[in-house]
Amino acid sequence: RKDLPFSLQLSDIVIPEKCPVFGFPLSFGTKMQRDQSPSLDRIKPELGYVPGNVLVVSWLANNIRGKFRSDQLRRVAEFYEFLE
Repeated sequence: RKDLPFSLQLSDIVIPEKCPVFGFPLSFGTKMQRDQSPSLDRIKPELGYVPGNVLVVSWLANNIRGKFRSDQLRRVAEFYEFLE
């Protein structure tokens, strides 16, 4: 869809038991995406789905990351951490 490279094999994808970002167990077996569903994330989006550029995280983590730049996420986190 975005003309990105794709050369992954099943052996290139490692699915952890827990989300590496949030630490909760990843949930399988439903057709609907939930926050705990595993999701394939591109480390550097412009490189595409190639070996060494993907990891599996929760859909929640991938969705948050896809909507914001890392500097924006840091600002929000620092702001709310200050309020606690």
